[in-house]
Amino acid sequence: MREFEHCEFRQIGTDYSSTGEVASYDRRMRRFRDIDAENELLCSLIPLRPESEVLEIGTGTGAFARRAAGRCRRVTALDISETMIEYAASRARTENLTNIAFRKAGFLSFQAPPESFDAVVSGLALHHLSDVWKAVALRNIFRWLRPGGVFLLIDVVFDWRGEAPEEYFERILDAAPGSRENFARHIADEFSTETWIMNGLLERAGFRIDLDRCDNEFLHLYRCVKP
Repeated sequence: MREFEHCEFRQIGTDYSSTGEVASYDRRMRRFRDIDAENELLCSLIPLRPESEVLEIGTGTGAFARRAAGRCRRVTALDISETMIEYAASRARTENLTNIAFRKAGFLSFQAPPESFDAVVSGLALHHLSDVWKAVALRNIFRWLRPGGVFLLIDVVFDWRGEAPEEYFERILDAAPGSRENFARHIADEFSTETWIMNGLLERAGFRIDLDRCDNEFLHLYRCVKP
């Protein structure tokens, strides 16, 4: 690792010390999110074929990887948290899924030959990088995708338009799933960016943005294609 390179293994958001804590987190999320429906939507946007090779960056509990594994040849699922990888791999074994390769890696540290994947998916992970390293990450993803491949990005992206930023943040705090305290910490300490910056980063990486859907005025789903 060169002296100027960002270390993506430094934990910025919440980390978990045991798979039991991850299991509790998974149960909490499912109380106010339909995780299965969300992942079904993502699978429909790729779309998946029996020969598809899929990369997920920031797999977390592995819910998407497990959903996709039944519809494609292979899923490579990355996370920088060993605990998350351990939990996700355990769930995959329970479901007898043998075509998921779990790796401790992220946007910057993962290595793959060019044009290795038909689709790349990342949910709520890119905001852990500053805009400079988002640009590097997106360049990597573009290189890993085959021509015509799809990149699905789900992340917090802000757009306060005519409002003062402080007014916008105060207004959206109560719209976020989970606790106000956690979302306030995200706004204060993490690296979610503005829509005009995110769109520019995606386009500069070479992507064509086919879909930009926004929920709660901050949670964006992008479908991007490599020409």
